[in-house]
Amino acid sequence: MQKILQKLCKPLAGPLLLLLLFTANAFAQTKKVTGTVLDDKNQPLIGATVKAKSGTITTATDVNGKFSLSVADSEQALFVSYIGYTDQEVSIRGLSEVTVKLAASGKSLSDVVVVGYGTQRRKDVTGAVASVSAATLSEVPSPNLIDQLKGRSAGVSVVSNGSTPGTAGQIRIRGNRTITSGNNDAQDGPLIVLDGIPYPGSINDFAPEDIVNIDILKDASATAIYGSRGAGGVLLVTTKRGRSGKTVVSYDGYYASSSVLDKYPIYDGAGYAQLKLDAARYNSSTAGSTTYALTPAEQTALAAGVSTDWQSLLYRTAPTQSHQLSVSGGSEKTQFNIGAGYYRQEGIIVNQYFSRADLRATIDHRINDRVKIGLNTINTIRYTSLPGGGGVPSGAIRTTPLASLYNADGSLNLLPQVGSIDASAVSPYTLVTKASSIYDLTRRYQTFNSFYGEVNILDGLKYRLQVGLTFSQENGNGYNGTLTYTNSNASLTNGRLNNNEQWNYNIQNILTYNKTFAQKHRLDITALYEITKDHNKNSNFSAPGVPADYIKIQTLTWPAARSQVAAPSRSRVCFLIWHVRHTVMTTDT
Repeated sequence: MQKILQKLCKPLAGPLLLLLLFTANAFAQTKKVTGTVLDDKNQPLIGATVKAKSGTITTATDVNGKFSLSVADSEQALFVSYIGYTDQEVSIRGLSEVTVKLAASGKSLSDVVVVGYGTQRRKDVTGAVASVSAATLSEVPSPNLIDQLKGRSAGVSVVSNGSTPGTAGQIRIRGNRTITSGNNDAQDGPLIVLDGIPYPGSINDFAPEDIVNIDILKDASATAIYGSRGAGGVLLVTTKRGRSGKTVVSYDGYYASSSVLDKYPIYDGAGYAQLKLDAARYNSSTAGSTTYALTPAEQTALAAGVSTDWQSLLYRTAPTQSHQLSVSGGSEKTQFNIGAGYYRQEGIIVNQYFSRADLRATIDHRINDRVKIGLNTINTIRYTSLPGGGGVPSGAIRTTPLASLYNADGSLNLLPQVGSIDASAVSPYTLVTKASSIYDLTRRYQTFNSFYGEVNILDGLKYRLQVGLTFSQENGNGYNGTLTYTNSNASLTNGRLNNNEQWNYNIQNILTYNKTFAQKHRLDITALYEITKDHNKNSNFSAPGVPADYIKIQTLTWPAARSQVAAPSRSRVCFLIWHVRHTVMTTDT
């Protein structure tokens, strides 16, 4: 048989060898191109993008503006780009080293950016300001701007510090710059300024689809404008407004699903048992004994071949949907924009979700050549349901795989780790089987309203009155029935109810003078008088010993849940209130 194969393959040996040599030679035909990228003042550009025109090979310039790139020998040109400069195509035909000089983009430098109480041309800005457009933000479908800002600006660190639905995350602009940096309830970091009004709420209170542009103030100049509030940087958010022209109706929506990328790698039942046996064998306190390494229940489960994967029982494929409908248009004198949206994100943990509905409207009207007025309102209501919180995965991997999900009689094995130091830990699967006894819901309503009036007093001299009013009410309530994942007590339930009311008003009187002399001298003067008042009131209730699961606490606060539970009698409500502990905190600045 071997001789037959040799005779058949011998005639093919030569062609195969030539093919291999040709292929190797083809792959070897590359050349190395080095170079330097400079600006119009012959200064090196750091981080400029250099890309082979005919392929996907890309590199960036170093601190000296230099780059090195290996490209195919047939490559004819490189494509060089840098923010704020005109893109340039460079021929490398017959060259191994090039010098590229990029010209500043006049269009980019003439762009208007928001810089606090007004705007400036980009080339006039002396501080560190970065701009992110709506088109850039829309590339990442997300319920909040935190995720959409990741990697969009140098010096802006964006971290998702939670995996639960609706988590706002955290923004750090050039690191931690104050000991007590924090301006709102959802993020510890930059101040949010929405359409010129400092915004005390959460970045989750408005839909990303409403945003036109975000300007980020990154350096100390932010504190010169907004005082200590801007110590952690400032996010200047500009929302959509109407335009003159025909009425346009638009819809933006998507549907997606999410799932865990991978489960935590943990031992199965047999591997977990071997781990405990090995640990006991080498533990000096047991003198090599393995008698007590496994609990009696684990020994029985090991003999029966039990290996429970708790993660698979709790994880799911979670859908996400978003719908945004808007109508905009107007005439030369009056422009309007009206929109509504709905977003819902299910969690990968059972019974967790985040939903938001919003209604917004803007109108701008020019009374005459000198006077203009406008109104903006954004109203949002959102629900966040997080039974078990963000620690469910860690609870699942802490539970022994040597425990059956159900007992021999078919009932749920409530205490899978009996006999161990975690004997009181209740099965995480009660999040599914006893979902009606575990409740954690937060409802937040937010309304933001701003009004402005603008008067052109003289050529270049303008007065603007801007008034903003924000009101929010947040209601959180939870209930933990007996022998559940969130309450290991076998006889005492517990409930909680908290309410937060916050309002803020801001009045700005802005006088600006903007004049250009002899076509090359530009004068900008801004005078400001501002009044701000913040009010906050918190109430917290706790109720141990709720007499029945169907009472819970959401029957007092969430109309949507009332149809799902029986209405409590008068005596039961009195019993509940009798055990309430109540605290109130009010602040007014």
